[in-house]
Order: sequence, then C-alpha cells, then structure tokens
Amino acid sequence: MDNIVTNLNLEVFITTLAYTQPRILAMFALIPLFNQSILPMTIRVGMASVFGLLLVPALMPHVAANMPGFLDGLGIILKEAFLGFSMGFLIAIPFWMIESVGFFIDNQRGASISATLNPLTGNDSSPLGELFNQAFIVFFFISGGFLLMLTVLYDSFAQWNIFSWKPHLGADAILPWLGQLDRLVRVGLLLGAPVIVAMFLAEVGLALVSRFVPSLQVFFLAMPIKSALAFLVLVMYTQTLFTYATEHVGGIRDTL
Repeated sequence: MDNIVTNLNLEVFITTLAYTQPRILAMFALIPLFNQSILPMTIRVGMASVFGLLLVPALMPHVAANMPGFLDGLGIILKEAFLGFSMGFLIAIPFWMIESVGFFIDNQRGASISATLNPLTGNDSSPLGELFNQAFIVFFFISGGFLLMLTVLYDSFAQWNIFSWKPHLGADAILPWLGQLDRLVRVGLLLGAPVIVAMFLAEVGLALVSRFVPSLQVFFLAMPIKSALAFLVLVMYTQTLFTYATEHVGGIRDTL
C-alpha cells in the first residue's frame, strides 16, 4: 500500500514539474540572457527544472485533483507555451530597446555598414548595439532585474493557474500589450535622442562648411567627427541612459 501511495506521489510530482516547464522554457526562448548561443539547451532545461521545483509543492494538490487526459494535457502545454512567449516578449523589450539605441546611433554616424550578427539576440546589430546589449545584461543582474523576472514568473502562476484557461483580467488589460511595439521604438529614439541630435548638429555644421568651402571633402570628415562627438556625449550620458532603462525594467511587473 505504501508503495502504491509513493508511486502515485511520484507520478503527481513528475507531472507537476513537467507542466511548469512549457511556460518557463518559452519565456527563456525570447530573453537574450538565455539565448542558445550563450546557454546550451541542456543548461536551459536544467535551470528551468530548478525554477520549476520551487513551484511543485504549491501546484501538486491542483494537479492531483485535476489529472488531465492526453488532449487536455496537450492544450495546457500549448496554452502555457503561449503565455511564456508573451511574458518573454515583455521582459525582452528593455534589451531590444537598449540595443536599438546603439543601432540608431551607429546608423546616424554612418557605421551601419559594419552591422554583424549579434549572438545574444540572433539578429543583425551594429557594434554599438551589441555593446549596449551586453552592458545591459550585466546591469540587469546588478540592478535586481533577474530577481524581478523570477518574481513576475512565480506571480504569473498565481494569477493564471496551470488549469485555468483564461486569467482574471479586465477589459482594458489588453491595452498595455498593444502599445509595447510602439513603446519599443518610441523609447529607443528618446533614449538615443541626445546623441543623435548632437550628431545632427555636427552634420548641419559640416554641410555649411561644404557650402562655403566646396573644395573641402566633408564626406570623409563626417564619420570621424560624428563618431568622436557621439562617444563624447555617451561618456557623459551613459549613466543617465541606464538609469532610464532601469525604470523600464521596473515597469515590466506593472504591465504583467
């Protein structure tokens, strides 16, 4: 009898742990911290299992009382994966945002021709975009962003249970989601605006010089002058830039 009870408990334990994985792994898939080029799949699955173990004691009674069949289980897995992708999208936005700042600056100074594949995101990015992205990953850890991510993950299981097909949300809950792409581009431009405006003024000055001194080849001077000016502004602006980026990381929990 004890063996039967033990086997049933083991089955419920494994089933519960398995149902926590789709949401966590799907969330990991979009966040640059857990990109496949940085963390192999084996390590990511191990991390997801460790995070899921903390949820098992709270979820086991629900799983034991609602052991789903094959079709119901498949539906739960798909729903959990969709929810994980949605959460990963919101958490990844600050990373994409800070990378877009570097991309906008490089594009303005004429260095977009040096765009390369960013291994952290899997997309083409500029050198400054990659630098900002890697710096923001470090900043994400030291500013408490990782703990915030785990808090959002664990709170999501309380707000949207594994066996619940729809969350308890109001009619206006969809509006913050619709504005995320707009926010990504808008805030990226705003954060990069001081550097972009400085380079624009330098370009206007070079255009005036070219007007009055046609023999001067300002085209060859434009990129080094704008690059030097951009990095001069960035030296003074970087601390403020990451401070504003941290505020947007803190807004993830409010959105979710």
